[in-house]
Amino acid sequence: MKNEELTRKIKRLSNFSLVAIIIYFVLNILGFFTVNKSYIIDFDDHSMPENIIGIISMLTVVFCAVAGAITTFMMLNDLSKKRTPFTLRISCLMRNLGIYLIILDIAKAIFVYIAAGEVIVGLFWFAGIIFYAFSLVFRYGKNLQKESDETL
Repeated sequence: MKNEELTRKIKRLSNFSLVAIIIYFVLNILGFFTVNKSYIIDFDDHSMPENIIGIISMLTVVFCAVAGAITTFMMLNDLSKKRTPFTLRISCLMRNLGIYLIILDIAKAIFVYIAAGEVIVGLFWFAGIIFYAFSLVFRYGKNLQKESDETL
C-alpha cells in the first residue's frame, strides 16, 4: 500500500472516530447508556479511611475520564490533520491515554469495592496497555520516518 493511500485512510478513520466519540459522549450525557445499579458510598457504613479512599478514587476516575477524553480528541484531531501519524506528539498522547485508562480502571475497581463490596475489573487496563504499547511503536515509527526523510 502506498504511503499516501495509507495516510488518507488514517485521516478518514481518525475523522470518523472523532465524530463517533463526540456522538457517544453526547448520547452518554443525555442518558442513553445508563446503568441500573447504583454505586453510592454510604458514609455512615464505612470508616473514615475508607471514605477518604472512596472519594479519592472517585475523583481519580473523573479526572482520568476527562483527561482521557481530551487526549483522545487531541490525538484524533492531530491524526486527521497531519501528513504522518509518526510524530512525537501522537506517541506522547497515545502513551498518556494508555496511562489514563490503566489508572481509571484501577480507581474504578477500588471505588466499586468500597461502595458496593464487589470486585469488578473492566478491560480499560488492557486497552491502556495496548495504547501504551502502540505509543512505543509510533515512537519507533517516528524515528524510522525521520531516517526515511533524511535519506530522500
